[in-house]
Amino acid sequence: MIFGNRQKTIWLFSLLVAPVLLLRLATAAYPIGKTFWLSLTDTHLFDNEHAFVGLRNYYHLLSDPDFLSTMFFSFIYIAASTLLELIFGLLIALMLNNKFKGRLFARAINLIPWAIPTIVAAFIFRWFLDDQFGLISHWWHGLTGQHIAFLNTALSAQMTVILVNVWKNASFMAVIFLAGLQGVPDEIYEAARLDGAGAIARFCHITVPMLMPLLITMSMYFLIWQLASFDLVYGLTGGGPGISTEIVPLNIFHEGLIFFKFGYASAVSVVLMAIVAVIGFVGVKQFKRYNYE
Repeated sequence: MIFGNRQKTIWLFSLLVAPVLLLRLATAAYPIGKTFWLSLTDTHLFDNEHAFVGLRNYYHLLSDPDFLSTMFFSFIYIAASTLLELIFGLLIALMLNNKFKGRLFARAINLIPWAIPTIVAAFIFRWFLDDQFGLISHWWHGLTGQHIAFLNTALSAQMTVILVNVWKNASFMAVIFLAGLQGVPDEIYEAARLDGAGAIARFCHITVPMLMPLLITMSMYFLIWQLASFDLVYGLTGGGPGISTEIVPLNIFHEGLIFFKFGYASAVSVVLMAIVAVIGFVGVKQFKRYNYE
C-alpha cells in the first residue's frame, strides 16, 4: 500500500514537472546545443555553407586582434561599471536611509534613470554629447569658445560609455541597498555608538559585513547582465569610433545579424557563455562564504 502511494506520488510529480521541463528544454537546452553545433561549422547565410570545420572558428577568434581588443574592453567595461555602480549605489542608499525633509521625493526621483529604457537613454546622451549640436557641447562652447567631442576619440568614448552606464544603473543598486540597510537593526548601530565607534568604523564593521551577501549577489547579477547586453553601447556609440567601444554581445550582433556569419558568431556566443558560467560559479561560491543565514 505504501509502495503504491509512493508510485502515485512519483507519477503525479513527473506529470506536474514535465511541462516545465519540456519548456526549459525547448527554450534553453536546444538553443544552447544548436549554438554549440553552429560554432563548429562554417555556416554563412549568403554563401549557404554548412561545412563542419571543428574548432577553426575558435582559433580564428582567439587569434583575431580585433576580437581580443573587444574582449579586453568588455572586461574593462563591466568591471569598471559594476564597481562604480556598487560604490555610488551604496552612497546613494546611505543618503536616502537618513531622515531629512523631502526624503520620499528623493527616493522617488532616484529611480528615474533606471526607469528610462536603455536604448532611449543611449540616444538621449548621444544627442547631449554630440560635438556640434549637443547641449553639453553648446554650453561648453559658450564658456570656452570651443566644441568638446566626447564620442570622437577612443578613450573619451570608452569613459563616456562607462559613466553613462553607471548613471543608468546606480539608482537601481541604491534601491536594493536601501532595502538591505533598512533590514539592519538600529540597536547594533546604537551599541556601536555607545562603545565609541565613529561613522567610518560603523560603516566598515557593521554596514559592509551585513550587506556583504547582497553586495556579492548584485555584483554577480550586474556582471552577468552587463556582459550579455549591448543596447547602451549600440545606441550611444555603435561600437565606435572604430571598434574602441565594441563589447562582446555587440560583436555577436554584428557578426551574426549584420554579416550573417552564424558559425563565427556562435563561437563567440559559446565563449561568452563560458565566461558567464565562470562568473556565476565564483559568485555562488562567494555568496555561500559570506551568507550568514
